[in-house]
Amino acid sequence: GGSGMFKSNKGPEALKFEFSVTVKSLDKLPAKYKHLKLSLTKGGKIARTKEIFADKQHAEPSLSDGTMTMICTMYRTQGTVRAGSEFDERLYKLSLMRINPRAMREREKKIGSSFINLAEYASLEATNVGRDIKVTMKVAEGTEPTAVHLNIRSLWLKNYKGGDGDTNSDISGMNLETASQATSVVSSLGEIEEGENEDQTTPVPPPEAAHGKPARPPRDSAAERAQLFG
Repeated sequence: GGSGMFKSNKGPEALKFEFSVTVKSLDKLPAKYKHLKLSLTKGGKIARTKEIFADKQHAEPSLSDGTMTMICTMYRTQGTVRAGSEFDERLYKLSLMRINPRAMREREKKIGSSFINLAEYASLEATNVGRDIKVTMKVAEGTEPTAVHLNIRSLWLKNYKGGDGDTNSDISGMNLETASQATSVVSSLGEIEEGENEDQTTPVPPPEAAHGKPARPPRDSAAERAQLFG
């Protein structure tokens, strides 16, 4: 029986939480990026937002589009509780991707990332409304860091059974049945979008090719050189 497990002071106590990390807004995005997506990863686990549209370097997804949900294990070690958090630090990676629907290979490309210690937001209170935080990250081709405004909510899964895959021991200790259940749970959290849009991603020929004309009239390089170096 595992009931005596929590009584001992030997190892840390492991508690499961469902975290909802909601992207409220993105600011100071490089202007060139219009289609974006964020992901939260730890080990082999990933949660993603849906596609987020940016305009004028700003994006404000709807609640359903901007929320990433992940089941996480938090550890409490007796005697090491620091102010501000009951739980040992657990860093999760927040990544920002740009989406290019027409790209054949790199449909999603990571353009920035940052780390969040989710342990700070783990709460055993049932009425947990979540905490608003701001994460800044350097983004490719950005002149200043992008600001990601998040709301982080945790729900303590008191009676949760089964691995969640964010610890290696969980994966190795899982039998196939729970592993497949865990996978299907993850899939339902927006893991499956990838394959759906593949049909529309047929490459579009560049417009000039369609008319059979060269893209631009050949330049008279001698005249041009005279202009440049005259």
